[in-house]
Amino acid sequence: MNELVYSPGSCWRCENFLINNRAICHAASEEAMDELSRISHVRKYGKGQVIIGQGDVAGMVGNVISGIVKLTNISMSGQQQIVGLLYPSDFFGRAFSNQSRFSYEAATDVTLCCIDRQAFERFLERNPEIEHELLLSVLDELDASREWTAMISCHTTMQRVAAFLFVLSRRTPGTVCNGEDNRRHAIIALPIGRRDIAAYLGTTPETLSRNIQTLVRKKVIRPIDTTHFELLQARELVEHTGENREDLVALSGTRLN
Repeated sequence: MNELVYSPGSCWRCENFLINNRAICHAASEEAMDELSRISHVRKYGKGQVIIGQGDVAGMVGNVISGIVKLTNISMSGQQQIVGLLYPSDFFGRAFSNQSRFSYEAATDVTLCCIDRQAFERFLERNPEIEHELLLSVLDELDASREWTAMISCHTTMQRVAAFLFVLSRRTPGTVCNGEDNRRHAIIALPIGRRDIAAYLGTTPETLSRNIQTLVRKKVIRPIDTTHFELLQARELVEHTGENREDLVALSGTRLN
């Protein structure tokens, strides 16, 4: 059962939510932030819970604070397909639309900053700088979606797996210290099951596992447990994608370090 927690005066500025520099509200004035805090609230969903169902009335929008949300599309035949993953700072829901075209489901336990859709639409009318930021966010998401579609259709399975792992390394918080070289390395957390990942990448679970094991044998990544890996050689992982690092960073929706 989802937990509703009201946080007056905090909105996305809360010091515990380290997403301010990427969420759409980072361009807001102090007055706009105060208004957002009055119309927003924090809601938590457990893994597997449906946040917005496909075809449902789209009553809310907002940002992912923590955890990962998966977007799925159910075909007329009943087949479910994962069409996207949302990470902390990503915008969810659809403004200026009464119906959700996709289903939003908690891939992990998630915390969301939620805003009534109609209240948010009125807020955008009064704050064009936020509307502009939302437009840029949507355009970036559209570009990334097109690039990902091209990658899925044109690249080898290993290249798709390596690209997916690189994106995860950019979006997974935290690092781990490796005792062998005394360096801190990025962590890769698999947000969904391997069967779902395989479907998302257009391959089979068996082929996905073989490619991951190849990267482990080459000491590009090191398994921590069944769902977490340490990224040992970022440059080698990029080489396995067949892409350049700048394009991969853009695909991940993060800034280049």
